[in-house]
Amino acid sequence: MSTSDTDDGLLDSILLKGRYWDGARLILLIYLTLGLACGLVVPPFENLDEIEHFEAVRYVAETGRLPVHGLPETDTYHYRQEASQPPLYYLVSAGLVRLLALQADDAATFLRFHPRIACGPDAASLYDNRAVLYHNPNREAFPWQGTLLMLHVLRAWSTVLQAVTVISTWVLACLAFPRRREVGLVAMAVVAFNPQFLLVASGVNNDNLVTPLTTIGLCLLLRIWQDGLSLQQAIGLGMVSGLAGLSKLSGWGLLGLAGLVMLAVTIRSKRLERRFVLNALTVPCVALVLTGWWFWRNWQIYGDPTALKPMLDLVGVRTSPIYPLLEVGLVFKSFWGQIPCAFYPPAFYVFYGILTALAIGGLALGWRRLTAAERAAVAILVGWFALVLASWTRWDSMTPAPGGRLLFPALSAVAVLIALGIGNLAQGRLRWGSRVTLGLLAVMAWLSVARVLPGFYAPPVRYSDENRVQPAHPLEATIGEAIRLLGHDTVWDDPSSTLDITLYWQALAPMAEDYVMALQLVSPVPGDTTLRWNYNSWPGHGNYPTSAWQPGEVIVDRYRFHLTEINLPTQAWDVHLALYRRETGERLPVRAQELDVGNRLVLARLRIPGIQPLCPEEGRVTSDVHFNETVALTHAWVIPEQEGWRVVLCWKALQHLRTDYTVFVHLQDGSGALASTGDGPPMGGAFPTSMWHPGDIVLDVHRLIPASVEGSAKRGEQEAHGLRVTVGLYNPEDDSRLPAYAGETLVPNAAVEIWPSHP
Repeated sequence: MSTSDTDDGLLDSILLKGRYWDGARLILLIYLTLGLACGLVVPPFENLDEIEHFEAVRYVAETGRLPVHGLPETDTYHYRQEASQPPLYYLVSAGLVRLLALQADDAATFLRFHPRIACGPDAASLYDNRAVLYHNPNREAFPWQGTLLMLHVLRAWSTVLQAVTVISTWVLACLAFPRRREVGLVAMAVVAFNPQFLLVASGVNNDNLVTPLTTIGLCLLLRIWQDGLSLQQAIGLGMVSGLAGLSKLSGWGLLGLAGLVMLAVTIRSKRLERRFVLNALTVPCVALVLTGWWFWRNWQIYGDPTALKPMLDLVGVRTSPIYPLLEVGLVFKSFWGQIPCAFYPPAFYVFYGILTALAIGGLALGWRRLTAAERAAVAILVGWFALVLASWTRWDSMTPAPGGRLLFPALSAVAVLIALGIGNLAQGRLRWGSRVTLGLLAVMAWLSVARVLPGFYAPPVRYSDENRVQPAHPLEATIGEAIRLLGHDTVWDDPSSTLDITLYWQALAPMAEDYVMALQLVSPVPGDTTLRWNYNSWPGHGNYPTSAWQPGEVIVDRYRFHLTEINLPTQAWDVHLALYRRETGERLPVRAQELDVGNRLVLARLRIPGIQPLCPEEGRVTSDVHFNETVALTHAWVIPEQEGWRVVLCWKALQHLRTDYTVFVHLQDGSGALASTGDGPPMGGAFPTSMWHPGDIVLDVHRLIPASVEGSAKRGEQEAHGLRVTVGLYNPEDDSRLPAYAGETLVPNAAVEIWPSHP
């Protein structure tokens, strides 16, 4: 019996029976479950380029023609750049639409763009709105009709197509390494449980046809390397290559790899047979027979057989070839997980970084233990990845395209190489290491579908009974005529600099308008409009606009914000809530406790840490001035101004204070009578003393404008009048003063003189 016959028997035993087949079926079942669930989690048309791909399918199904750039139909069918794509996915999908008699007459009603989209990789705004379109979860819920039914059927169809990729990856691994049985299961899991693959497979996208076709093509090429090239194999490879190229231009890379493999077969056999040459020429001929009409059509319409020129006119052109080098990190991240508008949390990519590093290390360490046949298989897989990578590099240098899914035609090859590397590291513990890897991959996929993606898109929790909620701070507030705020939970966490706000809304009546919600941190000083932070969106992180609210329902609207440091001192900030009309900025009136309170609601007053102010040394108080061992006066100076004096004080908190004290600043004449007062809360009310923490430094400014004393800004004349300035702290509720000490000496009347003498 030959080695090839032995390997064939071993391959059959792996593919058709035993626990490895059971494991493969389980992985496939989990993939289908996660893929279909992902199609339910991601809102309609929010998947990668889904609007354009869906519209291309709809155009073909409704008109029986392929889309063309520049026609009037582009205003009705929003296929944009996808009109340049090879048409096989759209033709097959449109055939399914016609077979099932699906209609999308109401498609335009679902393509209403969201006015506020928070795009970008900033983790601080991770769960700001990422939806491109307006969504009404009540209208988009099952059972679906019209456009939504067509969309979900096409999503499920795409998930089934990619199941072929999952199965073919297993077959590919078994062909390449028949004696390393668990490599196939791990490779299968790397594909099936890749969060980005699940996202692509759950959307309407032509990647869902080119990827399974190229994976089948890899299996055929590996078989050709092992067994030689027969006419049947040549026809099959030509058909698969042509169909892959007719799905996406990157599919044509199969012909390049086929040429390299057949060249290697010739070198290995050390002779060139006429039959082999004819069979080899059959491959591109069959591919061109299947696809030649497409190139001819493009030449006739655009003067470009690939139709890339009109696509580039739409998506933009780059002029520098260095962009791919700068975007390698983005490609790696988006290869494992990215939605159209944002990346996953940074910690998400640590696992895949470790997995990739371990796989590369395992491939290097285990290279010597591979047989010649296994090394050849590795070379074919690496060669295919290199071809796809080169294709992406060229495309990304022409137009912005840092999406890792563009490497998915080589996903199966990458998965097999990762599985082999992990297996090499495990050595004698291969089974244990493979099982751990399988489990971790499945957990990451589940977290993506069940936790991360819903965090981007899910509407807030809703109840039909207001008794189901118990706000920490109940309210009776009405905003406008149709919105009621039952209460809120507002929690500031100092160590993590996070602000948690939960709003309990209730719709009183249907609303046709989508009001914008504003949450702000505003200075508590009357008349001061300084903003520490400002967040604007539709409620529910933008995922539940007010026009979708159902009368009577209670909406639990949760937010977590991370506040970055800014160049402002530690002080108090008021949390303001308002709703306003987007077009005009007009705020809705607010009534709380049956009183009109203006156009905003103050939810809470919070102490937000900031920078410590600097107090000039020339104003330092030399003696130990303190008030009842709770507050120290460290600096004080009086600055003449045009109409009076500016008094600057520096306080240092020694202990917590339970009372909001007022600072008194008195200007007295020679007889001791008051000439002017500058009383007020510290920092004009921006930092009440009850919020001071031990160690806080408070820079406090007051002004004295005398009304009865004739004085100028000249110090000599002021002293001639016998003027002096005293300061202290008192409780505004009962006017009781906080006792003051200079060292151990009690200061009379708790009034510390700071000018003209200095304590």
